[in-house]
Amino acid sequence: MKEWFKEYFYYTKSERNGAFILAILICLFALLPALYPLWVAPPQVNLEQYESDIAEFLPKVKEEANRSPSLFFFDPNTLPLDSLQLLGLSRKTATTIVRFREKVRRFRNPEDLKDIYTLTEEDYQRIMPYIQLHSLPSTNTTVEGSLPERREPARFVFDPNTLSADSLTLLGISGKTVKTLVRYREKGGRFKQPEDLKKVYGLSTSLAEALIPFVQIRDSNPKQEEPNEEVKTKQKEEPSPGADKRKPQAIDVNRATPDEWQLLPGIGPAYARRICGFRDKLGGFFDINQIAETYGLPDSTFQNIRPYLKNDQAVRRLQVNNLDAAGLKAHPYISWKYANAIIAYRGQHGKIKSQEEMSKIRSIPTSVQEKMKPYWSFE
Repeated sequence: MKEWFKEYFYYTKSERNGAFILAILICLFALLPALYPLWVAPPQVNLEQYESDIAEFLPKVKEEANRSPSLFFFDPNTLPLDSLQLLGLSRKTATTIVRFREKVRRFRNPEDLKDIYTLTEEDYQRIMPYIQLHSLPSTNTTVEGSLPERREPARFVFDPNTLSADSLTLLGISGKTVKTLVRYREKGGRFKQPEDLKKVYGLSTSLAEALIPFVQIRDSNPKQEEPNEEVKTKQKEEPSPGADKRKPQAIDVNRATPDEWQLLPGIGPAYARRICGFRDKLGGFFDINQIAETYGLPDSTFQNIRPYLKNDQAVRRLQVNNLDAAGLKAHPYISWKYANAIIAYRGQHGKIKSQEEMSKIRSIPTSVQEKMKPYWSFE
């Protein structure tokens, strides 16, 4: 056994030297973390600049936290999350409101906000006078000492056969009724006289009677004057190819119906509907060149029809001090970002009184400010 043990653990001189060196290396690597700070000095961290930045930032945070919340008319069915927080609501409450209207149901009257379990009674009483549901008939729910009466829905001359869905909503028609009306038109239905509005399912009689004085039905197929006998005879005797084609006539870009647009070269039903829809969302074309901004309209087509275009009617202006974010966003030139910036500015500074004051909203680019000048109304 002794001989076997001695033979099994026998090492040559070179093997013993290798084992010894390996043991030394293992010890060095084990001690390296403890020895490293002795060779390399740790870096010095200067916290003065950091502390200075913190001291400058904290007062701004406290000032923002102590700032009184902004109050403005709003529709809880459309106001974005950030704008709900401007009312002084916590982010949790604002998020709950957004999820409730998206996944449960829409708010039908101001009292429905009491279903939001995170909304305190104090916050509800504070914002209740400012609730304005655009998609439903306005209510008379007010409290003593509240703000002046809420604005009425917009009123302007319109053709129910061509007015876009967004513009119909501005008239105070509910979203569901607007869908019914648009579906009726898409299936070939047509309003022949103003009183036909009363036949729209879901449109109350009182609202229909209020809108009828503003209805202007444009005849899409105006009667042509009958040619006299001499002309008829000449046409029979001298037929000419293309005699049945009508020569394009100049049209008013703010009054023309889709059928009249189709009389222009290169304009089919799709382009005609797009142009009229874009016009209704804008509130009318202030400049003929705006027609070139219609989605999908080639520049070559616009240049061909430009000689036949004229503009003799003023545009419909946007009530910048009365609309909420959704109403402002309905304009093609206004994004949610710009609409929320206007709402926030009104909440902090009150009504916007002039274009010069509007230019102080830095988040709205100068190019958009210039395009919107003809459409702002500061009443």
